[in-house]
Amino acid sequence: MKNNIKEAYDRKLREVAEDYKSRGYEVFIEPSPSDLPDFMAGFRPDLVARGPKDSVVVEIKIGTSIAASEQFRELARRIQQNPGWRFSLVVVDTRQEEVTPTTEDLINQEDIEKRMDQADQLISSKMYDNALLLLWTSVEALLRHFAIREGLPLDRLPTSALIKELYSQGVISREDLGIAQKALTARNSVFHGFQSSELKVYIKDIAQFARRLLSELKYGKN
Repeated sequence: MKNNIKEAYDRKLREVAEDYKSRGYEVFIEPSPSDLPDFMAGFRPDLVARGPKDSVVVEIKIGTSIAASEQFRELARRIQQNPGWRFSLVVVDTRQEEVTPTTEDLINQEDIEKRMDQADQLISSKMYDNALLLLWTSVEALLRHFAIREGLPLDRLPTSALIKELYSQGVISREDLGIAQKALTARNSVFHGFQSSELKVYIKDIAQFARRLLSELKYGKN
């Protein structure tokens, strides 16, 4: 492991450990077999956090190659079969310095729908930039919900990699991939203070895409 990768790994591992400790979890960094439950036999995760309501198995991954889902899928499946336990894959993209959140709760479906309604009002008022930011938080949360529902350990993957990974796994279509990437590019431009000249042309496509994702999450594909 190169020095910069090792440093990024160690730094993120410490951050995650401190976060769980601050919330009352008992934390085991690079746990020994005696620190692990029986169903984890044969696995050596980077961190285990035991709490009063749930326990978490954490893996730290440096880089966003699509091998991540295959590498950790069996581990995630085994953990999901044990009530009170969950799996968290924390991915650090050192090239973009994009670090995924470690503990934030995803926006629930009710709040997502409220944000979409607010975005529709902003679109009607031609406030496209503000509408986009609301829509994008909805789309990103929905994509992460899809990853969790499909049993893919992708919910902590950086957004750009998450989109590609969901497409590669057949969760979203090629058309969805294009819309999501276009929306992400526009979001980044607006977020960093730049104007997206074509936004008013395809903002309604993004809104329809978000509505469709929510419908599919609730009711499945037609």
